[in-house]
Amino acid sequence: MHANAPAKVNLFLKVVARRPDGYHDLENVFLPLPDLHDTLSLEPLPDDGSLTRLVADGPYAVPTDASNLCLKAVEAFARATGLTPRIRLQLTKRIPVAAGLGGGSSDAAATLLLLNRHCRTGLTDSQLEAIAATLGADVPFFIRPHLALGTGRGDRLAPIDAAPAPLTLLLLTPAFPVPVAWSFAHRLPPPADAPELPALLDALRHPTSPETLAALCRNDLEHALFRKFPLLDLMRQRLLDADALTVHVSGSGPSLFAIVPDDAAERIRQTLTDAFPSFPQPTLHRVRFQ
Repeated sequence: MHANAPAKVNLFLKVVARRPDGYHDLENVFLPLPDLHDTLSLEPLPDDGSLTRLVADGPYAVPTDASNLCLKAVEAFARATGLTPRIRLQLTKRIPVAAGLGGGSSDAAATLLLLNRHCRTGLTDSQLEAIAATLGADVPFFIRPHLALGTGRGDRLAPIDAAPAPLTLLLLTPAFPVPVAWSFAHRLPPPADAPELPALLDALRHPTSPETLAALCRNDLEHALFRKFPLLDLMRQRLLDADALTVHVSGSGPSLFAIVPDDAAERIRQTLTDAFPSFPQPTLHRVRFQ
């Protein structure tokens, strides 16, 4: 059996406050990208003492030892259910690593979903989300990857019934990772006129144009990234100069997503390809809300 593990971008990420446990309370709007995904396959191993094994392929290398979130998901599932899965996991990695696109979190959620099917445990989505929350704040979102608001650490989820016009996104991932902890530790104060969540939620619930949505996006972690990595800010400015409607970092970065006019999407993509030929090719993604 297999499952696709989609990427995500954050249309909105506001850091509300630091929590006593060291994490941060967030206002976070997750948007899945189903056409950019890893693939995870599961097959049983013989009952001969073999335990879980993980192998990986694809354009992005990931560890296959106990540090991989897929194997941590197996351990969390075993603790929650009392079962000891004997399985082989095959991960095909297409989502860039440590890029703010949620790839590792999505892989972990896909592992839990596959284990629930394989072991016939019948856990509900809510029960799987509770297990997922022990693995990371973004993991619960990928149990049911739909447009959603995340509060608390980002793991208290509420679906958003959205009705805007389709969005065309251009995604650009520079060839360097940024640790999540760095982005939070070095964040800078947001602009005084930064959009607030109620305006974006209201826009999402109505037949809103891409131009209106673009003006309501926000990421409080991106300002430190633009200062630390001038090349990232140069890419952002080149996108805006090429008529992107808005450009933001996704999650803790460094991936950039731009909302672009559909009729100019290919031209803008080619502009970025020509300007930064040594970086991975920017990709276009069409998102429909209905």
